[in-house]
Amino acid sequence: MAIEHLFKERWQQEWRQYSKYLRYVFNDHAMLALLFLLGAAGLAYRQLWESVPVTFWTRTLLLLVLLLTLALFKTPASFVKGADPVFFMGNEGALRRLFHQATLYSVIVNGIVQLLLTVILWPMMFRLLTPSMITTFLVTVALMAVKMLFTFMKARRTTLFNTTVGNNLIDWRAVVAAEDKRQAAILGFFNLFIDVPGMKPAVRRQRWADGLLKHWPNQQRNPLVRLLVTTFIRQGQYWDVWVRLSLIGLLVAFVTTGWLQTILFVILFYLLVLQILPLVSSHRALVFDHLYPVTVKQRQQAFRYAMMPWFTVTVLIWSVVGGTLAGSITLLLQNVIGLVVVGGILLFWYTNRIIANTFRRRNSRAFTK
Repeated sequence: MAIEHLFKERWQQEWRQYSKYLRYVFNDHAMLALLFLLGAAGLAYRQLWESVPVTFWTRTLLLLVLLLTLALFKTPASFVKGADPVFFMGNEGALRRLFHQATLYSVIVNGIVQLLLTVILWPMMFRLLTPSMITTFLVTVALMAVKMLFTFMKARRTTLFNTTVGNNLIDWRAVVAAEDKRQAAILGFFNLFIDVPGMKPAVRRQRWADGLLKHWPNQQRNPLVRLLVTTFIRQGQYWDVWVRLSLIGLLVAFVTTGWLQTILFVILFYLLVLQILPLVSSHRALVFDHLYPVTVKQRQQAFRYAMMPWFTVTVLIWSVVGGTLAGSITLLLQNVIGLVVVGGILLFWYTNRIIANTFRRRNSRAFTK
């Protein structure tokens, strides 16, 4: 098999796999929420663009944002699998060509991503930095070149043995490890929504949470509560989702006000519940219903008891920050009431329905086989 054909086959296979998983991630409900979120975010961005003052601090903040975009999507792909160094042992030149083609592919893709991120910031650049289209275009090209250089340097640095420079050897073990890490980071996102075959999420003990786990409420009423809370804290994917969306909500509080802020908070809260909901079935391979009778009602109750304190913290942070920045008690109460009402509907009706359908469908399939 020609190495060019192998490279083409692997990157096409990767994108086919992602497109298959994306159908489950962006289902009907998620797509509707994302459309509302994008529309509201666009409106908020327009309001910010029209009202932001032209000062030294706003210009500095925009420059920092432009520099921060360079840190996004800079990881190169290699498409080198664990068996490749052994398979190509007698023809390392072919494996090098695969790596070089993958590096070129990553440089181009990351450069395009940088272009899109910079174009999104063009309106703010025109307002705060320069009205010149030529200058803005040159800055965009410069940022793309830097991102492409970063990607190439990171790919090159991965191949080196420790800090050895000046030789022509490639550390294929490090290349394979870097590719596995890249794939794990991408598939970890999909694993929040569906069970990705062969995906083993990382588990980290958080010592700061040991005392929290011991004193978590309602553990005696439902033994599954401690199991779910421990998984949420120690299995990084759920914790990362909660932290990420909570921080996005703080950003919304800074750039919006009024009903637009409340609507964005509600949409973000819905997306938060939607992405953490798979937590309830994360231990289905450990808790066997036919050996230890766990009812659907107990699972529904455990999810509420485990996640309600985290959701309450999110609601309070968003509402207090939003109301404080706007200097309005009315907005604070509006956010609290809106999020509490929507949160109650999600936790006491929506999640109960999804959990019941999930386990009823699994049990019916098990007994029909």
